[in-house]
Amino acid sequence: MSSSTETEPRWLSNLEKVFEFSFKLSFILVAILSSYIIWMLLFGWALLPDKGPDLNMEWCEEYHPKLTYSKCADVAGW
Repeated sequence: MSSSTETEPRWLSNLEKVFEFSFKLSFILVAILSSYIIWMLLFGWALLPDKGPDLNMEWCEEYHPKLTYSKCADVAGW
């Protein structure tokens, strides 16, 4: 009596576990990416730098104090 059975390779038997792990990992990564995007939309404005003092205005006040800013800009070529 002979029976013909086919045995699958070891890596093929573990293929389902590999797919399950990769699906869970991709789900976790998508969740992290989504939460990061939401966090940036809600709180990203806090990371933007504040506008500092206008250096052109300071330059005009120092070198042309009697001129208005627009006239000083014309003189300076801005």
